[in-house]
Amino acid sequence: MRIRDFRKMFLFPVLMCWLSFFNVHAIVAGRCVSPDVVVNGLRIPHGEEMDFSSIQEIHFFGIHRIPEYKRICKIKCVDGAWIGPLCTIEENKNTLQPLFRQCFLRPADAELIITHAGISLTVDQQIKLPHGSILSMRCSELGMYKFVGNRTVQCVNGHWSSTIPHCVPTTLHRNFSDEAPPTITYLVAAGEVGITKQGQLVILPESIVHFDCLFRRNLGNPEWTWTTQQRQYPCGWAISSKERNWKYRLSIVYANIQDTGTFACKTPRGYSNSIDVVVKGVSCPPIQATDHKRLMAIEGTRLHSKARFACLEGYVLRGEEELTCTASEEWSHVPPLCQAIQCPPLAVESRHLVASTRNRTFGTRVNFICTWGYRLVGSSSLRCLKNQRWSDFPPVCEVIVCKPPIPPENGRVLDGGHHLAGDMVTYTCHIGFVLIGSFMAMCNDKGEWSHPTPMCRRSCEYPGQPPNGYVVPIKFQYDIGDFIVVRCNKGFRRLGPKNLRCDRSGLWSSHLPHCRPYDT
Repeated sequence: MRIRDFRKMFLFPVLMCWLSFFNVHAIVAGRCVSPDVVVNGLRIPHGEEMDFSSIQEIHFFGIHRIPEYKRICKIKCVDGAWIGPLCTIEENKNTLQPLFRQCFLRPADAELIITHAGISLTVDQQIKLPHGSILSMRCSELGMYKFVGNRTVQCVNGHWSSTIPHCVPTTLHRNFSDEAPPTITYLVAAGEVGITKQGQLVILPESIVHFDCLFRRNLGNPEWTWTTQQRQYPCGWAISSKERNWKYRLSIVYANIQDTGTFACKTPRGYSNSIDVVVKGVSCPPIQATDHKRLMAIEGTRLHSKARFACLEGYVLRGEEELTCTASEEWSHVPPLCQAIQCPPLAVESRHLVASTRNRTFGTRVNFICTWGYRLVGSSSLRCLKNQRWSDFPPVCEVIVCKPPIPPENGRVLDGGHHLAGDMVTYTCHIGFVLIGSFMAMCNDKGEWSHPTPMCRRSCEYPGQPPNGYVVPIKFQYDIGDFIVVRCNKGFRRLGPKNLRCDRSGLWSSHLPHCRPYDT
């Protein structure tokens, strides 16, 4: 049985390093036991709940860490043991080969510049690189250190193709000791020069460049040699009185392509240092104007030409603002891009806060309101600024609460115990008092009661009417000093006072009289 169904890839191991991590525990009649399986970073011992007894081959995705990309890999059951893995060496290739071991790169000289895949590596601790990785090496300051070793090294199945090079301090760092390689400096009298990533000095044609071998003159004369066979170069101690005792000079005048080669200076004690020179015209590739939001000002594409960038309003530059054409015929950095200025997402914590928009690009204004029953505390609107920040902090919604209502004198308040927006209260007066004002109030969206507290004023209640009679006027409540008149129906006479007065105590001046028939 052969498993080739890549829809079930998630069941199979994920390769996290260059070596097979499958553990073989037993051999049973030529069949392989279940391997240890890693799913989403978790190890499942012995392929838990998966039967591998009849499986001869397993295909899975392996992941390389540096650079990180997927490979198609497989292991195979041979004589009861899992063999492999075999993986594709390059991404998207189908040829399976043994997976070679990685190489370890340890911290080296601080002056050694190491480049991998066009990127400078900072090796302050041990790092791992996959098989096939090629490193380019050079010293940080051309001529200030003697480079010892190969310019490029390659990882071959866990081993570097040669010893990692190193940088040896020269006379300028060793107090002009005659037991050190000489320092080589250069002076551009006319034209342009530049240094490549590989540490070569590129000189533009027709330039004039002086190379100085720094060595104490009283210790003897150094010797300049060169690999080019087409020209001879003037050599000798510098003419200036300040330099003639320590600068032994070689000059390339009106450089041409024939001057390409290695120029070395050797001291009388046999110590030497050299500089690789390449004479050619340098031109960097044109920069494509693919970003319509980006503004460019390019001086040209020759060595040291500058390209400067800016963005239209509302966009921010991601990358370097200025690029320089280098001696490696590459721009010093990748051209930048212009991205829309965006403010961070607003931290709206309250579900009662409503924003007018979720847009957060430059210039956007966001207005806020609160749901009914809540008031806005803070700025009612924010604006996204150029500095990618909001003009203020987001507001919050605070629940609206009215102050507890004050009961009227000689009365009381009836409520539910809370006073939020929309809640209602009612007022009542004690017996003998009449309510003056609204008997009901509501807490509004301003945190205020809709009506002021009413008053309870003393009054007389409606006394009722006598049998076979009536009173005028009829009211629910009578003010202090009000009178009522008691009248009897036809055929009846009144026994008692005709008029009753509401006195200061809230009582009638006398009891309600009776109405009796005339014949009694």
